[in-house]
Amino acid sequence: MKARGFTLVELLVTIALMGLMGVICWRGLDYVIAQRGEVERESLEIARVLRTFAQVERDLAERLPDTAAANALALTPSGMEVVRHAPQAGLLRVVYRVEPQGLMRNDVLLLPGASAIKLRVHAGGFWAVPGEPRVQPPVPPAAIEVALEHARGERYVKVLPL
Repeated sequence: MKARGFTLVELLVTIALMGLMGVICWRGLDYVIAQRGEVERESLEIARVLRTFAQVERDLAERLPDTAAANALALTPSGMEVVRHAPQAGLLRVVYRVEPQGLMRNDVLLLPGASAIKLRVHAGGFWAVPGEPRVQPPVPPAAIEVALEHARGERYVKVLPL
């Protein structure tokens, strides 16, 4: 009569292989869970940056024309100042500046962790940095480049028409 079934060695090999596959799967799931937290953090950061650029774009779009106010848009190495029309409040002066906690819009923290804001304008066919000693363009700027730097080293840049 012939014996049926698996030998003890075959069962031990099968159990060892299943244990090895379980460890590999567990490590893979652990990695996915760790990456999920990182993706959520980065998504929140990108949402803040997009909201910041949208606010800057809105302030620039609603600024007073240069004919109505001489300094409707003032750019400095440390930030910018925009005079805009607010529907309920009338004229509103908006100041963007970097402080230790991040990018501020007037007294509101707009982008936590921002370490610098760098601005350039496009006028007369070339880019110029406001306040640099080299020749400034004689024509009004057509676009502004806003670059935000984060304390962790990320850099976000957007060019906005004026």
